[in-house]
Amino acid sequence: MTGGPNSAAAATVWPNLPLPTLGGKQLWADRYLYSGWRIQENVLTGHARLLDPGNVRRGWGSVGGCRQAFERLRAARSIAPYDGHLVLLVHGLGRSRASFSGLEAALRAAGYQVSGVGYPSTRRTLAANAATLDALIAELEGVDRISFVTHSLGGLLVRELLARGPHWRARIEIESIVMTAPPSRGSALADRLQHVPPVNWILGAGLAAATTGAVSTLPAPDAPFGIVAGGNGRGGHNPWLAGDDDFLVTVEETRLPGAADWVRVDAGHTFIMNHPRTVDAILRFLDHRSFAPVTAGADVSASTTGGGELAR
Repeated sequence: MTGGPNSAAAATVWPNLPLPTLGGKQLWADRYLYSGWRIQENVLTGHARLLDPGNVRRGWGSVGGCRQAFERLRAARSIAPYDGHLVLLVHGLGRSRASFSGLEAALRAAGYQVSGVGYPSTRRTLAANAATLDALIAELEGVDRISFVTHSLGGLLVRELLARGPHWRARIEIESIVMTAPPSRGSALADRLQHVPPVNWILGAGLAAATTGAVSTLPAPDAPFGIVAGGNGRGGHNPWLAGDDDFLVTVEETRLPGAADWVRVDAGHTFIMNHPRTVDAILRFLDHRSFAPVTAGADVSASTTGGGELAR
């Protein structure tokens, strides 16, 4: 056998006990998704593990070995692939896919197929994480349409991904993108914090990716997208930031030319994606690419702009 512990050629599988896990935090990158099952790679050791939909470890070793273990399980249990439209949830800096728990439950209740995607936001560059996400989407089975819902840095990751011109777009259509609290123009706070050694060490490459200089060369998505900004409409939460803000990102920093719609929600940065008003807005955008409520007899095929303010 050749290759390292994460090589498909190595196909290494180690003895396993079906142990519960936390689902992968900052040291794990999702490499493969299939109907709630996932293969993750450890960013430090390079070894992989196979998790079931309940985050129980069903195998570990190399990526190739975990893939072979899953193929055996898939055949034995007749696990069906995704079917049609899949909503991918892409978390922010220092967070994990578990941060979308409230939103994910609401999307499932509304009838959407949905999966969070984990990536080591503090340990790998935006370009490296985009390459991994690119490869993961290319291997999706049964999916012909995807939508992205992102939080914070996750919006920049999707923009980096689409800027690569991924080849899977020939067979998978991007229906819509909703970015919550994105530093669309870069973050002035990130500019300051990158010069604070302890913060820079903890947040690593993800913090650098959110600076105004790094974001300035990142193109807007070439797919329908909407933006949910956080702010209180009364000067913001953070006195260190100019104008309205969600404590970490200003309202103006979220704006990006080309958006099909934009709306402000009175919510803080950390939990904005699970705020009831945000969830309502996301469901509307996924349904008809607008944050505005649909009235009887309205034409929902046309994009609108300026969704405006949402009250508490």
